[in-house]
Amino acid sequence: MPGNTAQQLVSFQFKPGQSGNPGGRPVGARLKVTGSFLNRLADDFEQHGKRAIEAAREEDPMGYVKMIASLLPKQVEPAKALEDLTDDQLTAGIEFLRSQLAIRADEGSGFTQAPIEAEVVRPVPKAT
Repeated sequence: MPGNTAQQLVSFQFKPGQSGNPGGRPVGARLKVTGSFLNRLADDFEQHGKRAIEAAREEDPMGYVKMIASLLPKQVEPAKALEDLTDDQLTAGIEFLRSQLAIRADEGSGFTQAPIEAEVVRPVPKAT
């Protein structure tokens, strides 16, 4: 279309209030379908959800884990940054984790951990 100018193309633009698809989907139709689908899904889940979850866990453990992972937030922010913890809080946290590892080792989970030697490093004060 060589030689077409912006003036000539204006005639092809939609006029205000004119739809490019006058026979298209009515306003709110998608929301109505989505709402109807979700209501039916909720009813079905109410009746069969527990059995479906149990079957998924037993018959397709990997799919079950993927489903759970898809429901979790993509990024989890720690409630409190480690840098903000005091040395005593960090030491208490390490001791708690050690106790949990010991409990699991005693239960025969097969997970054992070599002892971790933690050393608290304190910042050197600046000379004034």
